[in-house]
Amino acid sequence: MANVPGKIVMKVLTIAVGLPVSIVTKRVVEKVWVAANPDDPPRNAKQDGVQWSDALAWAALSATAMVVADLVTRKSAASTYRVLIGVEPPPQKSKAAKKAGKAQSKIEL
Repeated sequence: MANVPGKIVMKVLTIAVGLPVSIVTKRVVEKVWVAANPDDPPRNAKQDGVQWSDALAWAALSATAMVVADLVTRKSAASTYRVLIGVEPPPQKSKAAKKAGKAQSKIEL
């Protein structure tokens, strides 16, 4: 477990950057929806009167916004880490790599 303090700092920065990014993203998505469709967004597809087209459009808009917000959060946190600490941030493992590491450690036991 090398560079544990660096990983902790990176997690804190990611949270600090992610909170305002998520708030702004939510507001932007809702304003884009209202501009395109004056009805309320179909947050629950099981509601009565929700059409498939509206539910799919809302899902696509929300998913796209979440991916962009995640990218902005990660890149901004890494940039802030570089400015504050002066070195590259610790590499982040993907979920698949983490699962593979856990499976490998179980096999070795």
